[in-house]
Amino acid sequence: MKRSEFIAYAEKLNDSQLQQIARESRERSAGRIPAEVQKQFHSLDDVTDAEEMMINGTHLYKITRSGHSSCMPVIINIHGGGWCLPHTERDIYFCRRIAEATGCLILDIDYVLAPEFPYPAALEEIEHLFIHLKERIPEWNGSLDQVILCGQSAGGNLAAALSQRKHIPFPILRQILCYLPADNYAGRFGESELSPRDESTEYYGFFYNRNFEERKNSDVSLVYANAEDLKDVPPTDMITAGLDNLKDEAETYCRLLKDAGIPVTYRCFEHSRHGFLVNLYDEWKEGETYLISLIHNAIQ
Repeated sequence: MKRSEFIAYAEKLNDSQLQQIARESRERSAGRIPAEVQKQFHSLDDVTDAEEMMINGTHLYKITRSGHSSCMPVIINIHGGGWCLPHTERDIYFCRRIAEATGCLILDIDYVLAPEFPYPAALEEIEHLFIHLKERIPEWNGSLDQVILCGQSAGGNLAAALSQRKHIPFPILRQILCYLPADNYAGRFGESELSPRDESTEYYGFFYNRNFEERKNSDVSLVYANAEDLKDVPPTDMITAGLDNLKDEAETYCRLLKDAGIPVTYRCFEHSRHGFLVNLYDEWKEGETYLISLIHNAIQ
């Protein structure tokens, strides 16, 4: 099936059918985590603390290094999963690793998912959460003057969109965007036959937004951002994967940021697949070392 044929097919699906496809996609995703990877998820439980909570109706994990000090820099992390797949222990373990290595207060957001809650529900939910975090971060011994916004995949898309929408009630020191989708309007696969994995990727975009004209919105497809959208976007660190079909659109967005005068760093891990930092494969160790260096450079 080619993309144009897929779109014509998907547009005929009703909400119930889309939700069933999403449930099946979530089940397949949960089954892909190798046992040897799962064994690592609790390896830092003795040296980091993770507290699960609800803030204004939003599910959140507060993660710190054990025995943390006062006035910690803050990293707000937004997980990946095509706007559709749930927050998992992989995400908590990723945040534990970053907390242990940097001493930062990590706030890991478990936002609402599509297709049950399509665009712009997740963006609006996180924006409302930020209003409450402005009060809570100092209570948790975090520094509102040292906040880094970090996003994985679809979470990177959400992070960048939030920065462009300019409703964050505290300054963002930097944003770190990892292998993000930046163009949900144009096809990533041309008119070639879609593989099963390609179809899954197309479904994610369809779950998030079934209105193709809205996909040109700059907070859906970042590559459509104009100068006003990009004005005052925080300095940005972009990480991509060389074996990822999202790499080119992320690079396009990186160039837009540079053209708008935003300080940008860019690094591609050429031998890695999408999601390598969280999924613990390919160059994840090198990638994590680099990510931690970005954080240290920002908060020093």
